[in-house]
Amino acid sequence: MNNEEFSKLMADTAEDAISFIESTGSPRPDYSLGSLTQVDQLIKTLSEQHLDEKEMFTYSYMLGAYVGEVYKKEAGGEWLFIEETEEEPPQTFFKNAERSIAFPGKIYHALFGQEETISEYIEQLLES
Repeated sequence: MNNEEFSKLMADTAEDAISFIESTGSPRPDYSLGSLTQVDQLIKTLSEQHLDEKEMFTYSYMLGAYVGEVYKKEAGGEWLFIEETEEEPPQTFFKNAERSIAFPGKIYHALFGQEETISEYIEQLLES
């Protein structure tokens, strides 16, 4: 998959996240920094559930795509997909200048309560 196709996939996945967030009764997220509080609230709700590994991966990837698209709107950059190797599974990153960020991984850890809120994390990224 080339970068253009992968970027389209991530944009489409971000739209899936919007639909999912709306399905919970929240207002439609608008790709603004303020909309990340909706992601934080959803992560808090999901983290209180007993999610299986497939659900964790799905939510992480979907919400990570949305967060990445918000970051992209604010700071620029592009999605990067690294194919599976013998040592590593396939990986999804967002690349901005010299910085590579694993937004789906950040969401995954946040679902375990191991990260600051996503809105705080993005704020810190934009300040640095």
